[in-house]
Amino acid sequence: MSYTAWAIIAILVYTAFNLYVGLGKAYSKDTVSTTRGYFLGDGTGYFILFFTTAATWFSTWIYMGAPGSFYKNGIGWIAGLTWQLIIMYLMGTFGPRFWRLSKSNHYITPGDLLADYYQSNAVRHVISGSQLIFCVPYLMAQVTGVGLAVSTLTSGIIPFWAGVLYAAIVVGLYVFFGGFKSQAWVDTMQGIMFVLILWISITIMMTQTDIPGVAGFFSQLEKVNAKLLSYAHAPDYWTWKMYLSFFFIQAIGGYFAPYVWQRNYAGRNGKTVRKISGTLGPFYAFAVMLPVMLVGFGGAMLFPEIANADNILVATMAKYAPIMGIFIVLGIMAAGMSTISSIVVSASSLVTIDFFGHKAGVSDKHLRNTGRITILVLMVIAIVLSLLKVQGIVLLVNTALAGFCQTVFAVLGVFIWERATKEGVIVGFLTGIITTLVFTALKINLMGFAPGFWGLIFNGTLFVGVSLMTKPVSKEHIEKFMKPLTSREKA
Repeated sequence: MSYTAWAIIAILVYTAFNLYVGLGKAYSKDTVSTTRGYFLGDGTGYFILFFTTAATWFSTWIYMGAPGSFYKNGIGWIAGLTWQLIIMYLMGTFGPRFWRLSKSNHYITPGDLLADYYQSNAVRHVISGSQLIFCVPYLMAQVTGVGLAVSTLTSGIIPFWAGVLYAAIVVGLYVFFGGFKSQAWVDTMQGIMFVLILWISITIMMTQTDIPGVAGFFSQLEKVNAKLLSYAHAPDYWTWKMYLSFFFIQAIGGYFAPYVWQRNYAGRNGKTVRKISGTLGPFYAFAVMLPVMLVGFGGAMLFPEIANADNILVATMAKYAPIMGIFIVLGIMAAGMSTISSIVVSASSLVTIDFFGHKAGVSDKHLRNTGRITILVLMVIAIVLSLLKVQGIVLLVNTALAGFCQTVFAVLGVFIWERATKEGVIVGFLTGIITTLVFTALKINLMGFAPGFWGLIFNGTLFVGVSLMTKPVSKEHIEKFMKPLTSREKA
């Protein structure tokens, strides 16, 4: 049997397993019978919530962009580890609070919480609308990645357009019917799968090539390209200013992305969320980033002049373990599809709840149906954007996390600074978004800092300045809003 035939069989088995988990084992009619259940599940336990959060973070970038970055930019991978410290802090600090407030007040979206605190639907619409804008191109990028993976794996027998349709249809099926719970269970399976494939790949790289095992790995790398191991002499990309920019943008943007924020709401209790905050960072560092780093550095030794560094993992397996190439591409598909499902459920909730859910006379059943229709619309949009290769999408994808991180001051205004106002939130947030987009489009790294960093600076400055000139939320409302947190209700 040919390699391509085995590849098609692997895709069919993978697809069947996805649908079995999403539409069979995970599907619960009772859970999806309410809008909250459809978008947030029925109180997700630690194991499933851990892996759905992890799989949502780990997109196709883990298999392609990350190894390529380490291959080209060297020791800057440390940034990918250190920004996990702030993510752990943010989740440990805000996660249990988000859960309690959501449980008490039935919040489904980030906009629910912020609009309630600031008593402003304008805050809801501005923030949710912006989050939705960044979700859509990010969704498209993952659909495109899976389409390319399917086409590559089958040597073009399944063309790119069919691969795109495949990704949209398979993911669309289980999220349309099963909502968050089905998506979370499939995410868990996919997350375990692509982490195992990573470790098997680096084991093959270490044992089947000329790399002298773990002991001699870094010694040989130092001989081949010592700059990759020295931050002081690393490529110009990883200056301390760029590192600082990434530290804040990736961490804050990663945590306050709506599809991560809502996982705090989805936990079984506050303790579950707090437990994840203490374990997800080390998992990311040692289970994911470590093998990815080894792939990038190993590739630098095996293929010092490769034309496309993003393909370093695929190139290595193609030469030393061809059959493993099937599993590498399945890993790429798993990483992409787990992110697709998370984004589409979250983006659907933003549209459904924040733009239709607060109109008078709207029933719970109508909202669920709206959510399902929105999922179909989002998948169609992702397909069209993928096939048309619309200009400007890359700009939005590259600024997505920088856009999501602009929400941080609105959150600080809720929990830290009582003087914050809705006007300060709106003006600061919009200024941060516009600054980030304009600087990114014009490729302006002012004083060596990334555009998103300047978005945060301008956002924070105007957030404080405008808030000091406008009327804050009343102390009576703050006391009422914070009551679930100040009570002794068990998390």
